Amino acid sequence: MVCVKSPVLERFRRIARLGWRRLCCLVLVTYSAPALSIDATIAVAANFRETASAIAQQLEAISDYRYQVISGSTGKLVSQIIAGAPYDILMAADQRRPALLVERGLVMPGSLRTYAIGELGLWWPNATGPVSIQALFELSPDRVGIANPAIAPYGEAAIAVLARSGADPEWVEGVVRADNVNLVAGMVAAGQIAAGFVARASVHEGARHGGVNISEEDVMWLSDHPEIRQDMVQLARAGRNAAAAFWVEQLKSPEIRAVIKSRGYQLPAEGED
Repeated sequence: MVCVKSPVLERFRRIARLGWRRLCCLVLVTYSAPALSIDATIAVAANFRETASAIAQQLEAISDYRYQVISGSTGKLVSQIIAGAPYDILMAADQRRPALLVERGLVMPGSLRTYAIGELGLWWPNATGPVSIQALFELSPDRVGIANPAIAPYGEAAIAVLARSGADPEWVEGVVRADNVNLVAGMVAAGQIAAGFVARASVHEGARHGGVNISEEDVMWLSDHPEIRQDMVQLARAGRNAAAAFWVEQLKSPEIRAVIKSRGYQLPAEGED
C-alpha cells in the first residue's frame, strides 16, 4: 500500500478533513462567541461536503437556525461519534456504518434513511488507448489511486470493482490510498497519479470551483456497479435539538432534493427516504 503526501494537495486536504483538535477549538469558539452560535453540527462524508454546505445556506435563509458542517471520511466520523464527538447528524457515504450506530443505540429511533445515491467512475485523463479496468492493470499500481477502503465507502466500492475484474491482490495492495474520494480527484489533477476512482459528486465540485479540470464526459462511469446508497441518522444526543430535526425534515422537501440531485447524486424514491 502506498500513501502520497504533497504540498500540491494541501488545499484538498484542508477542505476535506478537520482534525479533532481543530474541531474542539471550533466548539470552544461557538460557546465563547454568541455571534457565531451554532444550533446543530452536521457531520458529512467528504464527497457530500459542498452539497451539505449549500443545504445549510438554504436552510439558514428560511429559518433562525445556524449550522456547522464538519466533513471527513465516513469511517473517521463514525469513530469520532463513538468516542463522543459533539455531532448532531451523520450523513455517511454508506449504509453499514450508520447501521452500526443504530446497533450501538447512539441514534434517534426511526431516523435511519437513505438521503442520496452516489456513483463511482474511473478518471484516467492521459490514457494512451480506450479506458477500461483491464487496461488499468498495465499501469504500475502506484500510479492508480482510490479512497482508503478502511475508512471510505467509495474506496470499498473501488476495491470491489477491482476484485470483480480479476485484479491481482498484490497489485491491489500497491494502489495509492487517499483519505477520501475527493482527494483522489485532486491527486489525478495534480499529476500525482495517472488514474483514480472518483465520485460523480467530486467531479461536479471540482468543475464548479475550478480546482479540478474535469467534466463528466472525461470519466468512465461504472454503471454496472451496485449503487452507493448513502444513509443518514440523527444522533441520540440531538433528540431535543429543533435545528437538527428541521434539517432532517427539510431533506425530504422538493427544494432540498433538487439541490442534492443538482450536485451529482441520484435520489431515493419518494417515500423510500
